[in-house]
Amino acid sequence: MEIFIIVVLIGVGVALAVAQSNKRKVNEAWRQAASRLQLRHNAGDLIAWPELYGRSRGCRVKITVVSKHQGSGSKKFTRYEITYPQALPFGLSLKEQTAFSGIRRMLGGQDIATGDPTFDDFVVVKSHDSVQATQFLTPARRLSVSRVLSMHPGAEITDSQVKWDSRGAEDRSSALVNNVDRLVDFAIKLTTEADVLEPSPEAVVSDPIPSSQSDDLEAVFTVGERSEPQEYIIDSVPQPPDPLTLEVEERKWESGTGISFDQIEQDIEELLEADAIPAEAPDTLQDGQATAPLAGGLDVHDLCRALFGSGKISFQINELFKQDYQGLKVQWSGKLTRVDSYPFDLVFGNDPGTKAEFEVAELAGDSVGTHVIKAVVQLAPEAYDQLIVKTGQALEFSGTLVKCDSFMKSLFLADGSATH
Repeated sequence: MEIFIIVVLIGVGVALAVAQSNKRKVNEAWRQAASRLQLRHNAGDLIAWPELYGRSRGCRVKITVVSKHQGSGSKKFTRYEITYPQALPFGLSLKEQTAFSGIRRMLGGQDIATGDPTFDDFVVVKSHDSVQATQFLTPARRLSVSRVLSMHPGAEITDSQVKWDSRGAEDRSSALVNNVDRLVDFAIKLTTEADVLEPSPEAVVSDPIPSSQSDDLEAVFTVGERSEPQEYIIDSVPQPPDPLTLEVEERKWESGTGISFDQIEQDIEELLEADAIPAEAPDTLQDGQATAPLAGGLDVHDLCRALFGSGKISFQINELFKQDYQGLKVQWSGKLTRVDSYPFDLVFGNDPGTKAEFEVAELAGDSVGTHVIKAVVQLAPEAYDQLIVKTGQALEFSGTLVKCDSFMKSLFLADGSATH
């Protein structure tokens, strides 16, 4: 009997040692991820698991380890909660279709049909306002939603956040960083220009979820000193949804299978190239904007009128930019509105640098007010400290035109410089 008790105690001791070793591995991975993502890290203790929380590109981020009861026991999950910079106004809820979804339909439960059979067979759509929800789920957004739900099974997309529970306590810092970056990118793209969406008058809509309902995460946990140097991870440039109806092969979700990510990415690229966004009305530039001549003699307002002010569709704008303006060295002036330091950038490449955003003109429309035309300039890494204190000031800058974002009405300048 005594031998049995000794064996049991040894087994318990080994199990506790293994558990603590696993927890230390998890904590170290989360510490590294916190440094890379510039999030706060709560290391936990012998009982509590580590936590990450803070902001990434305007989104609130919270990562915790939770336990879920399954059968006679419980299992650990890593929970990602990404709260949008601004909430949507129509009670949206998007989940992956499951076997229970079919049962609910048989019992009379209804979800909103978008008219896209592939999407409707894969995603359950709920909303207080079916009209606005259908209009909001453009082809590009539907493809982005499908991709996120495919890559993150069981995720839920709501009016205020995207939440996903990943099996196990994640012990790889790279997985934590990649998951956060991917979900934050999705949150930003999903809510782009959400402020212009208003609930339809015939729908019964509850008030939008105010940002004040998102608890201040910094007040929830005890935070230790952070010894790692600060990095800035900037967001990718949102791409335009296109009005082209995209017909793709139906891909139903089944256990053990998934939608081809390569095909989805190809669909998105084709959609963004071919889609047309009709102009609201012939636009005119506002008076009072500072006019700085280009090195080649072309005024910034002339360029904006040529690209954005004549009712062209996005494909035409991009083609005109490539033919007539791409590669030109320019010198403009504008109001500095944002400065970010980045380790890599989708437009400017993999080398670290500084990205400065300037307002250079305004384009007036008769339905959605004015559109601010922005220039995004690539600068040297050391320019961040010099420019961050000048936010809000009018500065002169120069660079080479390399890209035009017709949807966001932004121009990108590489190899730039800025002066007061």
